[in-house]
Amino acid sequence: MVGPHLALGLVEHLADALDERGVSYCHWKSNAAIARSETGENDLDLLVDRSQAAAFRAVLSSVGFTRVERQGKPLPPGKEDYFGRDVASGKLVHLDVHYQLVLGHDRTKNYRVPLEAAFLDSAARQGLLRLPSPELEYIVFLIRMVLKYAIWDELLWQGLRRHSVGPKPTEQEELAHLEASIDPDRLATVVRAHAPWLSGGLLDECALVARGDVSPAQRLRIGRRLHRRLVAHARHGEFVDGPLRFTRRLIVTLQRRIGAMPRFRLGNGGAIVAIIGGDGSGKSTAVKELNSWLGGELDVRQIHLGKPPWSVTTYGVRALFKALALTRGLQTRRPELRADSDVSPNSPASEPPYRAMAWLTCTARDRYLAYRRARRFADGGGIVICDRYPHPALESMDVPLIASLPGPQPSGRIAQRLGQLERSYHERIELPEVLAVLRVDPETAARRKTDEPADYVRRRVAEVWEIDWEAEAVPVVDASRPKEEVAAELKSLIWDALA
Repeated sequence: MVGPHLALGLVEHLADALDERGVSYCHWKSNAAIARSETGENDLDLLVDRSQAAAFRAVLSSVGFTRVERQGKPLPPGKEDYFGRDVASGKLVHLDVHYQLVLGHDRTKNYRVPLEAAFLDSAARQGLLRLPSPELEYIVFLIRMVLKYAIWDELLWQGLRRHSVGPKPTEQEELAHLEASIDPDRLATVVRAHAPWLSGGLLDECALVARGDVSPAQRLRIGRRLHRRLVAHARHGEFVDGPLRFTRRLIVTLQRRIGAMPRFRLGNGGAIVAIIGGDGSGKSTAVKELNSWLGGELDVRQIHLGKPPWSVTTYGVRALFKALALTRGLQTRRPELRADSDVSPNSPASEPPYRAMAWLTCTARDRYLAYRRARRFADGGGIVICDRYPHPALESMDVPLIASLPGPQPSGRIAQRLGQLERSYHERIELPEVLAVLRVDPETAARRKTDEPADYVRRRVAEVWEIDWEAEAVPVVDASRPKEEVAAELKSLIWDALA
């Protein structure tokens, strides 16, 4: 068992706070692997006295947990999910909270077994967390195994996939741990007092299913016998639950194939998280790290508003200009830029005037369309992580640029209209819920960013470096430090804002 000194600080803080408030709870299952739960590798499965739900939620809020909801997947009664961030490790810890013991196949969780009071009364702190008596945990484990593996659709489903039916190796290890922990006499007493529906040899038959020592016919017979004993505690009859399980299996298989599995979303709403910084500040690395960190559990999308994906209109406009250039015999190669030029070789300013204006207008439109998709996703509860973002304090990055193009520009109606369109698209992009600036000095950025002219990089980074971001009420992160330190500060800043 993992002691408090090896557990995550967040888990230790939670356990201490629950004891201080006198909240009745226990970690009700998978205690053979309690070390993995205490270190954040597994979920924490807590059973909580429903009469103390308000006090429990207050403790969670005080230690930094926030409620989440899984989209597209119905929750069984009396269940809640929370996530918290462990400061030292940066890990997200998932709390799987139950106020009732609702068991059954993962697709339906059809049975509420009335053993909550017995679990909580038997619980005692063992190491870090409060654990129930092994006899009660053993009883519920056997019920879970039968309801999971002794059902007709499990045999049919695994048969179609040519897989064997029975407990996984980790479940067999858990069974061995529980069998070594229980006292047979105490087990018999617990069954008589709290689970009389397992009497008459049914408990021993359930153990055979958990060990895998049964034929398919025996497995189904034991499953039917347990169902009849628990029928008063079933949310649906078997004629409803069986087809529902099988249908949901098909749905989940399809979701996995198309990459649309339900994800968790924050209970207090989604958000756009934007990272601003000059070239060489480590924006892309930071954004990837944030996406990996949050996207492991939450519904997250990553976009690049500096280089938004092209729309069909953009492809059409660019194809039109290329065709015109070829038809008229114009040079399509971009002109060489001087070493002291204010623009990058990849900038639209290196194009002929109307082409530059059209390119900038299309980019502004694509940026707005990408923002609009991000806004809708965030308003639906998701988290969008943006690499770069328009901001009023910026003058050269992700802002209207037609008016500042170098050299003489056309002044006719078309040029005026393109300038108006570019500005209007940017004006419709509102500030994000969470914004952070990666600030690095120009010389460091020039050394890091070697695929652009050094003077160009210095000028771009100098803009971010010289802005008074404190006056703009935008948090600033020193990006000259090692990337691990930068990522840790960003995670703390963002989680505090989201939770």
